[in-house]
Amino acid sequence: MMKNAQNLILNSVIAFVLSASLPIISLAATLPDAPHVVVAARGEVEAMPDIARLQLQISETSDSAVKAKSAVDQRSAQVLNAVAEQGVPESDIRASQIRVYPDYDWQDGKRVLRGQRVERSVDITLTDLSRYGALLDALVNAGISELGNVSFDLSRREALQAEAVQAAIADANAKAEVLAAGFGRKLAGVYHIDEGASAPVVYERAMMMDAKVGAQAPMLVGTETVSASLTVVFLLK
Repeated sequence: MMKNAQNLILNSVIAFVLSASLPIISLAATLPDAPHVVVAARGEVEAMPDIARLQLQISETSDSAVKAKSAVDQRSAQVLNAVAEQGVPESDIRASQIRVYPDYDWQDGKRVLRGQRVERSVDITLTDLSRYGALLDALVNAGISELGNVSFDLSRREALQAEAVQAAIADANAKAEVLAAGFGRKLAGVYHIDEGASAPVVYERAMMMDAKVGAQAPMLVGTETVSASLTVVFLLK
């Protein structure tokens, strides 16, 4: 009877100390009646992005949709040719359908029709960042003066995520062993594991391009941290 009471006290003390900052509702259904310890663990892996995704918008406003479309078609062809010349495969180039709509402006508080506007967006995935500056040069020469967004990503994200999980597992084991030893106990196995969701952070920026700058424009990209978090319930003996 005394031993059961001690186990209950130990169980309550450890669970309280280690789960004070954890979601109570999520843990309530996953805690055992036996002595246990709950740890929150985290693992991180840093890597340099090796993929760039560029979003272009080619647009023209004219007094007729036919003229505007003709200008957009010509510039789109120049852009697609320039991108292909930089070694970007067709599978990494996606051009949207043409959009046509009236373009209005405000003058003296009145809406005035400027003409018909035609737009087409082009998305490019660049898997060789050493060609980033040359690609910008090619786009400037093709008549592109503004990028919608440039985002950077990791081609090995899944593998890096798995490494982060392994680091979190090691962190959980280390914390649990130290805490169990501090209470004169040993680990008896894992009772429950919760893996926290970790949304990828994609670095984006809008960018104006100047034909005088071109390839000299700096590619400001830092390391990205891929993380994993675990909440683990260990049994004690």
